[in-house]
Amino acid sequence: MNRKRWVGVLVVCALLAGLAWWVRGSQSKETNDAVAIGVEAETAMEPLVLAEPVASAALPVPEIKPMPVAEKSGRLGAQGGYELDESWQAAEVDADFPLAEPGEGVELLQPIALQGDELGRAQIGDSVTLPLPDGSTLKARVTKVQLQRGGERNWQGEVQIDGGRYPVNFTVGKQVTFGFIGTPQGSYSVETLGGKGWVYKNPPLDRGHGDNDGLIPTHQ
Repeated sequence: MNRKRWVGVLVVCALLAGLAWWVRGSQSKETNDAVAIGVEAETAMEPLVLAEPVASAALPVPEIKPMPVAEKSGRLGAQGGYELDESWQAAEVDADFPLAEPGEGVELLQPIALQGDELGRAQIGDSVTLPLPDGSTLKARVTKVQLQRGGERNWQGEVQIDGGRYPVNFTVGKQVTFGFIGTPQGSYSVETLGGKGWVYKNPPLDRGHGDNDGLIPTHQ
């Protein structure tokens, strides 16, 4: 009788111990789940911290330089225009010389070769240097410039000699140049083709006229 009672007591104790272990395991699992949920909630509630932008190296600003402007040859004159270099120099006549010698009646002549484009780029106010066959040199002041219909460039000017003003006129094309120069001793012509040609003194049109036919009248 006592043995059966003790056996029953042991069985009841074992059942109670198993129940207690099961309850404790359930509570531990719920606690762990709650802790995990709390951690996730705290993580979700934490403010998002943006990464600071990385400062990039400052790029050098390119230096902008103005385009070079072609300088005009010659020297700046006292009156504001340029004193251009000699328009031509003496040349030799060879088999390839483009123009024949001027006709009869020409007193002074000189074969020439144009130097650069002094005649073609003369502007109002410029002083153009004109060597003559007798060795003298004139300075013509440009007073007017025109572009002709065929593309030729014409400029007019004057030379001052012994108090008088004498006309100068040049027409410059791509290949051909014609010029007229007035002086107290008579007028001169300039003709070139492909940069080479002649400067010569024109024969008098009428022996009865004086040498001052090219004189520009002075208005009082």
